[in-house]
Amino acid sequence: MNASRPRFGVAGRARPVASSGSPWFVAGTHRLRAPWRLSVFVGVFIASWMIANAMLYPLLATLTSWTETPLAFAGWLMLAATWAACVVALRHIDDAPWASIGVSRAAWRPAVLWRGTLLGTAAIGATAVLLLVTGTLRAEWLADGTSLGDWLGAAARMTWLLAPAALWEELVFRGYLWRVADDTAGPRVALWATSAGFAMVHLLNPGATVQSLTAVFLAGVLLGLVRQATDSLPAAWLAHLAWNWVMAAVLHVPVSGLPFEALGWRLVPTGPDWWTGGAWGPEGGAAAFLVFVAAGAFGLARVAHPSTLSTTSSPLTASRISGSN
Repeated sequence: MNASRPRFGVAGRARPVASSGSPWFVAGTHRLRAPWRLSVFVGVFIASWMIANAMLYPLLATLTSWTETPLAFAGWLMLAATWAACVVALRHIDDAPWASIGVSRAAWRPAVLWRGTLLGTAAIGATAVLLLVTGTLRAEWLADGTSLGDWLGAAARMTWLLAPAALWEELVFRGYLWRVADDTAGPRVALWATSAGFAMVHLLNPGATVQSLTAVFLAGVLLGLVRQATDSLPAAWLAHLAWNWVMAAVLHVPVSGLPFEALGWRLVPTGPDWWTGGAWGPEGGAAAFLVFVAAGAFGLARVAHPSTLSTTSSPLTASRISGSN
């Protein structure tokens, strides 16, 4: 066995492989302390992103210069940088498999993916219905002669933008950061800490307020519960993507303050911003809060149920509950 790095046993817990090392760097579990693990992850992410922008972006832009509408690659470059950071952190720092961040073969089961997609769609659908029935959201038809083909093209462009963005965010927050927080302080701290980090990243979005960031925090909690209950990061990704895609491609409303093209129709808020979300989009209003809280309460009940934990929680969490070594 490699004497310099921890390995994972059947239960998914790190076996102690070293008995010495500075307490500034090595924890009592003989694993590199969380700040250093995160520093490596962030450092590799930044370096990979800079390299991707300097080398990959010009190449991709040249290869796709013939297209009528220039393709946006920012999300894909962020995803590439995140993937590189995960590879280095998992293989060379933690010596752990991809399953340790919820990306196992079982995590891609159709039933699990369908549950994630359905949750994201139902959550934003319930929010929109609540706004419509309270008369604080109305449909506005655009006289632009939009055809089905035009809409499908716009929906494809939105998918191209939204899919990698949602995936790199999930790999960061419900992936490696979740793993480090869970290792350090348990799944409850992982849930709240990663949701707080998820909200802070959205400070850079236009029109961010305390209320909109609180909504993002609650969305992070909901996505974390999906990740914890299913042990599937792809399920959390599809819940995230479905939520954003329905807002952008179907409702034609802003997504976290970012506007998208609207063809044929759009939904316009007519009520107070605190209820509708205003320019941030429906996810930033009190109507969405109610949906998040209801869905989150259901998710917490599922995660807290012993039978759920024994069958769907991660090996690390299950081993803590059972007290196995």
